[in-house]
Amino acid sequence: MRTKLRWAALVLALVVLALWFFGGPNLGWTKNSVTHKEKDPVTEIEVDVFVKRWVPGVDFLGGGLVVAALLAGSSFLFGKSKGTKG
Repeated sequence: MRTKLRWAALVLALVVLALWFFGGPNLGWTKNSVTHKEKDPVTEIEVDVFVKRWVPGVDFLGGGLVVAALLAGSSFLFGKSKGTKG
């Protein structure tokens, strides 16, 4: 059980890091929409347009890593398995 929890914690930490890094590492809070500048074809004025896109922030990164650390820490609550020595 200890090993399974530690592997689960490692996989969770790697998935959270990958989602944060490849989702556009944002050093602010998680966003559900981002601004995109577009130029009006008639007036030639730049306007901000909100585009729905999920961008993970440091709250997502920190929360995921805390959960992974809790999983890894909970593995110490279980005793070592009594398997045969090979």
